[in-house]
Amino acid sequence: MSLSGQEEGIEHGTLRGHRQHTRRKVPATEACGCLQAKRDDEQAKSEARQAGRAPRAAGQHKWNGGKFAAGTSRPEANTAVRTPCPTEGCGQADRIPQRGWVLVHVSGSTEPAREFCSGACATYGIALAELRMDNAAA
Repeated sequence: MSLSGQEEGIEHGTLRGHRQHTRRKVPATEACGCLQAKRDDEQAKSEARQAGRAPRAAGQHKWNGGKFAAGTSRPEANTAVRTPCPTEGCGQADRIPQRGWVLVHVSGSTEPAREFCSGACATYGIALAELRMDNAAA
């Protein structure tokens, strides 16, 4: 049995009620309070973003015991690259050039030039270098 079009059972005045209105294709009204609940939720998310915290970050912060990992989620440049390749030295910087290996250097990246053993590994290196583009140079 479909609930489409049925207003009975909607939790009016709550964000959940607004979602129920949407799913059931029953228009929410000012009188039921669901529109105000939706506006309040959007306002709270907006304030959280302006305060520098994403809407979920408060819950994540609480879940992690009030701690976040130090630093950023981006690895720093010049760190060892762990490619999915088992070849010794693949993806390392400051190597003596080897015949048949691919040298990857992306202009504007903070990542140094690295040598990779094959085209597939070089693709990994190009993607890594592009992720570490220097935004100040752009």
